[in-house]
Amino acid sequence: LTRSMDEIVWAINPQHDTLDSLMAYLESYAQDFLGTARVRCRFDVPLQFPVLPRTAEARHNLFLAFKEALHNVVKHSQATEVRISAGLTATEFTLMLEDNGCGFLLAEAGRKGFGNGLANMRRRLAKIGGQCEIEPVPGKGTRVTFIVKLGAASI
Repeated sequence: LTRSMDEIVWAINPQHDTLDSLMAYLESYAQDFLGTARVRCRFDVPLQFPVLPRTAEARHNLFLAFKEALHNVVKHSQATEVRISAGLTATEFTLMLEDNGCGFLLAEAGRKGFGNGLANMRRRLAKIGGQCEIEPVPGKGTRVTFIVKLGAASI
């Protein structure tokens, strides 16, 4: 319950409407969530991002997609490690999660038992002018990449 309250407070606080603040929160959330599940978390992100203003809606949608990706790792992948990387160019922000789990067949993702998580991540990113790429490799893990154009609905 405490983590849920923290999410709500963070999501509505305009003080956090920067890319730097978003990344700090995502790192903290991933460490806590994956640590509780006993999944190692490695980060490959710049020490600091520029203080680029972002909309609360974009920040919230990216966080919820990220949260869904972490949930999928813990619930389905049997992974022991997740690598999270982020990058920024003049035109886009990229956030990638790679696990060393069992992977899956993307063609089977729409079948019973898979839920709506993958479609929800794609919808959330589309809503903010971005895209979500999902690359599973059966037996080797899954890579989820969130790409958001800067300046559009933007993050």
